[in-house]
Amino acid sequence: MKLKQIGYSEFFMPPEAEEFLDIVKREFSESLNVEGRHLSQWLKHHGESEGKWIRAKLALATGSLLGLSSETYIKWAVVCELIHSASLLHDDVCDKDLYRRGRLTVWKEFGIPAAICTGDYLIAESFKKITEISQGWHQTILLKLLSSSVKDIVFGQSVDVSVDSVLLDWANYQKIAIKKTGPLIMLPIMGMFKCKEFDGDECIALKEISENLGLAYQWVNDIENFVGHGQEPLSDLIYGHPNAIIIKFLEQYSLKDREKFRDIKVLRKALSNHDFKNTIDEIKNLLSESMVAVHRLPIVIQSIVINIKEEMMLRVDKHEKN
Repeated sequence: MKLKQIGYSEFFMPPEAEEFLDIVKREFSESLNVEGRHLSQWLKHHGESEGKWIRAKLALATGSLLGLSSETYIKWAVVCELIHSASLLHDDVCDKDLYRRGRLTVWKEFGIPAAICTGDYLIAESFKKITEISQGWHQTILLKLLSSSVKDIVFGQSVDVSVDSVLLDWANYQKIAIKKTGPLIMLPIMGMFKCKEFDGDECIALKEISENLGLAYQWVNDIENFVGHGQEPLSDLIYGHPNAIIIKFLEQYSLKDREKFRDIKVLRKALSNHDFKNTIDEIKNLLSESMVAVHRLPIVIQSIVINIKEEMMLRVDKHEKN
């Protein structure tokens, strides 16, 4: 199976997620308005490549359906988008990605220091935004959750940039992928769970689901790295970053035999003849398995989580057809 670049449809969320989305976008935009000339320019460049606001929609829908204060879930939606944006800026530096959403990345356009400073500012702004919530105990809950989530993301990224991608095994790849992506999928919903004082099986189930979805998300992203969907094609291969496709392919070889694949030309040639059908099937199975625990979530939230899985399944289906 040969893979090629494809497009995606819009991510669907329930009406509750759309009601306050314009407010979230406005507050997010206001967070990018700063006085410093250089930082302002970097933030403007990053902000012009608008995403789908998926994390904001997840926070808005969950908070609304759980009956929380609109102020809390609107601010939390902004926080989730800010921290996601910060992670993208830093991730682009670590992965040496040249493009983000069809535009040059901040580090490529303005330099690595600019991207680091811009990401750091957005992290600081996300914590500040939580302090604007009038319910003090919601502030405490969300500050603690955001702090632990950022630590998990940094841990995953630090391992990602330190491993030997040729010798990395599948078990350790999964740990890295889950740490890098799971928290950002879980964060919008978990924040609202905590504010609703859910602290039992609902949270455990959400964590289990998010870890599987996070792994699947990273796996799909690794496929898109091969086809160059919104990024430099084969950059993981060029820069030696962990990639699920490469790791799965190298599993058939002993550690000694893998050494020959340090030659990029040899690895590229071997992968050009690789059939990706099994990879597609494995991702589909993982996405299906991620829903095993969905019945343990509050009924009103189940459709939101299922929709995340369906959107990812759509992406996989389009790769399979192409």
